[in-house]
Amino acid sequence: MRVRRKGKPESYWMVDRKCIGRECFSPGGFQHRGATLSGSRNTGAVSLTCMRNAYHGCPDQKDELYQIDLERTRKSEGWRNAA
Repeated sequence: MRVRRKGKPESYWMVDRKCIGRECFSPGGFQHRGATLSGSRNTGAVSLTCMRNAYHGCPDQKDELYQIDLERTRKSEGWRNAA
């Protein structure tokens, strides 16, 4: 499932449709880093995704984090499920 903000071209990957209404909702750009011969950490690609999921994985009881009021607030801010 992808979500996007009204007026912005980029969309973010999320686990499912209810992610907009969860407390753990945290869209952002995750940087994939790879090693180089010199030992530095080269930034490869950037994935637009939920940062909570990228760094820690989704919570086990993610349905308990869903709040209809939080979803309404975020939708009023312009967040939508993208097709």
